[in-house]
Amino acid sequence: MKNIIVIYFGLTVLLFGCSDTKEKTDFDKGPMLKNIAFNLAIPAYEKSLASFENLQHELVASRNKTDTARINILRNSWKTAAINWAKTAPYRFGPVDELLIKNSFYYFPVDTTKLSKQVSNFDGNRDHIQSLGSNSQGLGALEFLLFTEDSVDQKTKIAFMEMLCNRLVELNQQVLKKWRDQYAKEFAQNTGSELMSSITKLANQWIEVVDYIKGDEIGRPAGKTVGIERNIFNLQAPYSKISSELIESKLEALQESFNGGTKEGVDDYLNSLSIKMSDNIQLDVKINQQINSLKANLEGEKKPLSELILEESKKVDLLYLESLNLSIILKTDLMSQLGLVTTFSDSDGD
Repeated sequence: MKNIIVIYFGLTVLLFGCSDTKEKTDFDKGPMLKNIAFNLAIPAYEKSLASFENLQHELVASRNKTDTARINILRNSWKTAAINWAKTAPYRFGPVDELLIKNSFYYFPVDTTKLSKQVSNFDGNRDHIQSLGSNSQGLGALEFLLFTEDSVDQKTKIAFMEMLCNRLVELNQQVLKKWRDQYAKEFAQNTGSELMSSITKLANQWIEVVDYIKGDEIGRPAGKTVGIERNIFNLQAPYSKISSELIESKLEALQESFNGGTKEGVDDYLNSLSIKMSDNIQLDVKINQQINSLKANLEGEKKPLSELILEESKKVDLLYLESLNLSIILKTDLMSQLGLVTTFSDSDGD
């Protein structure tokens, strides 16, 4: 993989050094950014909050009843919350960065030994959440506790999970409030292309999402990261076995963000610039094609990603390659053609 990356960096320098594609266009980025902020980002955070609140409600209902049916309800509620949180991925900048809470929602892999000890020693004090690190809270910790069996007292376990879920609700509320109160308006008005512009932040977040999929959600568990052996417990969601679904959800949200949903998006901005690739395909079309290609390799796959990794399936290699290709298109073609600066750096060691 190192040879590929060397070639990629060389290509990046070439494209950035030679690009003079700042073609003139009458496209107004204001409505595009307003659409993304108010019609996509805010609803994504609203939906994730509703899912966290539903899980919170189901945990309260489980205080005195933890039979199989109730555990299944909790597990399904967790899956919905995890998927809806995944759909906020393109918008995890601004308020999330200001609050310094990006790793508080879904850090993985969790420290299972530490987490089990924390639950066993939990005395019901809700302030205990303040002493927990990222690797023993959030959706990752809830997944481990809900989808694995142990000998911990169920009332204690439910109380601990309530504490974790309450924190997720509080954090999501804080992020959503910032978007609603001021940030969405600021985002829509910041129409430039400089380092701190809205489109630069958005494009860099897309790159982060794709590189995280490539490196942390596929590459690291599959042993494609230098110095790290194959280990399915490095997957996101290894216990619930919805790793692929979470990747799909992020890609769907990214594509919706790029296309602006049913209204103006960055695809329209690129289209107004008439930017074509070497194969004469327009850049906005090329990006959508590559996202669709990656999604197509996930959709319809009945086996969970953990099984594909253990079987050393060629499907995993293809997923990794397709995510790498999407990363390259975003980092080189998109950023250089729009004259944007890449601030996110993939450090997965490939």
